[in-house]
Amino acid sequence: MNVDYNGVASAFTNSAQESFMFSNGEALAKLFVFSDQTIEIISNKLQDVSDFSQYTIIMSNATFEQFTATYLQYARDSPAMADDERHKLLCRVTELYIAVQAGSHGDWLVPMMRSVALALCQSAQRAYMATGDAGAYTQAASLLLRLLIDVLSDSSPVESSKKLGSLFVAALLLRISLRTSAAPGAYASKALEVKRMWNLPVFSPRDRTSYSYWLGRYYLVCYYVESARSQLEYAFSSCPEWHYHNKRAILRHLLVANMIRGRLPRAKLLDKYEMEPVYAHLTHHFRKGNLAGFQRVLADNVEFFRSQGNYLILLERTEILIYRNALLRLSRIHASSESGHIIPYRYILVAFRLSSQNLDMDVLEMESILSSLIAQKFVLGFLFHHQQLVNLSKKQPFPPIMAADLVTHA
Repeated sequence: MNVDYNGVASAFTNSAQESFMFSNGEALAKLFVFSDQTIEIISNKLQDVSDFSQYTIIMSNATFEQFTATYLQYARDSPAMADDERHKLLCRVTELYIAVQAGSHGDWLVPMMRSVALALCQSAQRAYMATGDAGAYTQAASLLLRLLIDVLSDSSPVESSKKLGSLFVAALLLRISLRTSAAPGAYASKALEVKRMWNLPVFSPRDRTSYSYWLGRYYLVCYYVESARSQLEYAFSSCPEWHYHNKRAILRHLLVANMIRGRLPRAKLLDKYEMEPVYAHLTHHFRKGNLAGFQRVLADNVEFFRSQGNYLILLERTEILIYRNALLRLSRIHASSESGHIIPYRYILVAFRLSSQNLDMDVLEMESILSSLIAQKFVLGFLFHHQQLVNLSKKQPFPPIMAADLVTHA
């Protein structure tokens, strides 16, 4: 074979030019692939090529020519590169793809957009795992943001425009934004704009489910618990049963959102999806009003919940609710006494000390917890500071946590 001529490079560029010329996005998506196995096969075929411009010169579009040459360089060199260097080269490929897409019209490049965007996310994750540097995620988020801006700028009807890929790209941007060192909102704000198109029938159930899942996770990080619960409920119910692992991944976050809104899972649900035992343990302590037990389980599994992005919200948003449940148990015990709905502070102090295992808790700290419970309407009643009494409402003193008027919506 002539070392100055590479049949694979020539055939590739000819096919790419033909597909581009006839606006065949499906063919381009099959041609420009990013799976490791395929890239390695292509790489072995291109090792004798030092300059791809001699092959891409036939292309009529200068931007697409540069994109193709850079992709071929990526295909040739990436198998031998470190993950972080490989990611930088793929970022360059993505930059050029965005330029190609910006010069196009209509929805024909959407299949290619999906392929490039997904490859970028996967590459960022590999680079982070290899180096521990969140900069890879930041690079990917910046490029996805640029891509989404271009997609949303298309003024054509959604069904025939680049916007057909908006849910997919927005979901990936939300996913990546949760990993960057910057505040998630710095990148996610644009992805939230897509929500207004979410229910259009032109989008596939798969794209809607994926977007709802990542939007739910984003809302959970922002402490918009009810909005998170709504999105995650949709994602869980819409995900097919045969996507067992996906439903299990969604459920991990839905359980957290539901717990903070006072909805605890049944053992049957946890068993069905073989959830980690920690969820059953947290549910048990939450229901029993055992704050010390809950926080001990959380501390023992801190790395797991940090990896899920749910550690802080579980630590911060459950404490007051567990004190509520401790008071609820005490009120049931005290209900048979003569005073009934009027409970002395000394009993509540003992209950809260047992719950938290904080034997140094004093009356003032206990009273501040009670004040917070009443102010947030987790408990209905009145405090009598001088008499050291709590007068619980005779009618439903412990309304459902879901009924509490809190800022839980985005």
